[in-house]
Amino acid sequence: MQEHGVSTRPFSDSSPRITLRHFDKVSNPKSIHGIYPYRGKMSAIDAAHIVSQLPSDSVLLDPFCGTGTIVYEAQAHGMSAIGVDNNPLACIIARGKTEYVDHETVHSLLTTSIQSARLQGRVPLMPDSALRYFHPETADQIMRMVSVSAHLPDYLLAALYGSICVAARACNGWLWTSTSIGRINEPLRNIDFYATLVRKARKHLEFTNKGSPAIIHTHDTRSIHEIIPEKSVDVVYASPPYFDALDYTGYYTKIVLEILGLDRASIRDGLIQRFATYEEEMRSALTSIDRVMSDEGLIIFVVGDRMVRRKLIRGSDFFSDIAPWANPYIVEREYTNTASGLWDSINSTKRKEQVLVWDLAEGGRM
Repeated sequence: MQEHGVSTRPFSDSSPRITLRHFDKVSNPKSIHGIYPYRGKMSAIDAAHIVSQLPSDSVLLDPFCGTGTIVYEAQAHGMSAIGVDNNPLACIIARGKTEYVDHETVHSLLTTSIQSARLQGRVPLMPDSALRYFHPETADQIMRMVSVSAHLPDYLLAALYGSICVAARACNGWLWTSTSIGRINEPLRNIDFYATLVRKARKHLEFTNKGSPAIIHTHDTRSIHEIIPEKSVDVVYASPPYFDALDYTGYYTKIVLEILGLDRASIRDGLIQRFATYEEEMRSALTSIDRVMSDEGLIIFVVGDRMVRRKLIRGSDFFSDIAPWANPYIVEREYTNTASGLWDSINSTKRKEQVLVWDLAEGGRM
């Protein structure tokens, strides 16, 4: 969540093992996290602050890792970091952000791949559902790069998919936001996609981690115990998916999925985000997470208030009720001047989120 103007206040008298800070600015443009505009991405500065207080020799799991913000910061801190998500596109971005890459190899591979793309004969046409967002010549360059991308490392795939999002904004005169698409702005501008990709790949390359590799699993968190040994995780740190709110396959990701020919509907069906089934599915996920937690582990969840069917649901109350852990300490934060301001005014609510921490060493298991 790239927000600013944060205020915090404690809701518990417990003595926490970690502390939370006020941040006037929580986005960091000089980082790898801007490689792809994934919706619901949490603050990398906030993640780095929390991770910095954790033992570097511990195992951290983000069971809803998205594009790997927390996993990357844990890896940079020297932790053994594991991410799990059921969105295959998000996992590619997360691997691209956390895998080790040799800079010279990346530059060479990018150059030869662009040359190969230029020399391709006829390539598949971009699907009409995505084509309407791009100038035809830009779309042709995108499809040429996609046609030669099968053997690219995940870092370059992440840069490629992020560049598609940048090109969509640029073709539409930069009138869209960095996270949301708007109306099509005719005439569409012709953008040199190859140059856009080169800039994107070079911009973020210096921030790739050189430490031990993180592990990213494309898997359903409701059965996370099937891929992670029981009681092997020291810290769970995550921002669970919001119920009945964000569509993690929408906006720019929708365009990319259409270009790649991936079934958006089936991906969306595998995610936990529908309010009607959210509680049952999240209980299953939390139960599975509990099985992989060590007896003295720490669970940190960043959750939020949401207006669902004209009813305000407080995230901390919801997760406190369904979690298999007891007695969390909670810090609530209010956000001002955010991209969500319009929806806040429509829903007559204020932008808030809470950070819940369950300390199993202090008897947090029920």
